[in-house]
Amino acid sequence: MQGDEQESALVEPRLDFGAALREFRISAGIRQKDLGRSLGWSLSKISMIERGERTADEEFARGADRVLGADGALTAAWRDATMYAARLPAWFHRWVEVEQEAHTLRTWEPLIVPGLLQTEEYARAIFSGRPRNTSAQIEASVSARMERQLILDRENAPTLRVILDEGVLKRSLGSREVMAGQMTHLIAMAERPHVTVHVLPQDSWLSTGLLGAFTLASSPRMPDMAYAEAATQGQISADPDRVAEVTARFETLHGDALSQRASLDLIRETEQQWKK
Repeated sequence: MQGDEQESALVEPRLDFGAALREFRISAGIRQKDLGRSLGWSLSKISMIERGERTADEEFARGADRVLGADGALTAAWRDATMYAARLPAWFHRWVEVEQEAHTLRTWEPLIVPGLLQTEEYARAIFSGRPRNTSAQIEASVSARMERQLILDRENAPTLRVILDEGVLKRSLGSREVMAGQMTHLIAMAERPHVTVHVLPQDSWLSTGLLGAFTLASSPRMPDMAYAEAATQGQISADPDRVAEVTARFETLHGDALSQRASLDLIRETEQQWKK
């Protein structure tokens, strides 16, 4: 399942902290290298934090508050940034960062709607099915997933190419109302210029996707990455052979999937069935 444990507004919290740091530094009339010297950090690290490319720690935030006279504002911004991360499992942090950097995301999902395209109600139904999940944990997970989806709303949103097994459309989760709402949302998202959704029909004889869900991330700023679901945690790899193997699987599935138009027709038909 596409990252059951998942980031932020038009810019993620790490970028918010970097922007706040830069604003206070400029207001204080302090150069990056001078701030770095005061805090024991290099110029390059200060620059990376301001660009949101590196995560600061609490000691750094408190020191920056002191040097820049921010009166605790930077420590508060740092805590806001880390509150989101606290709702994610440690192993998933890296993949969320990859998603933020990606120019293109290609996803195969044989079981559920991918996390980036889930409605709040659908996500809640999924998280509610986990053993020993408390109400607070469920709501924190749902909130984190909704925040993560906002990368699709930003100006430089990644291209998202999704292939779903037809069974995903017909698997009951939550209620008929939840499923109807999820179908409506899928249609709306697929009508965006940077999102495509294809359905692999149930009468396809392919066994290529039976090993589980996966996502490929591509960007000029990083090597191609592959994320594959596993029983307890996902596996992230930048190994070229592994990425090439997963890419070949995606293209094989895409070749057997319905066209975008036919896929949307099927989703609309399924939407009406859930509404009955």
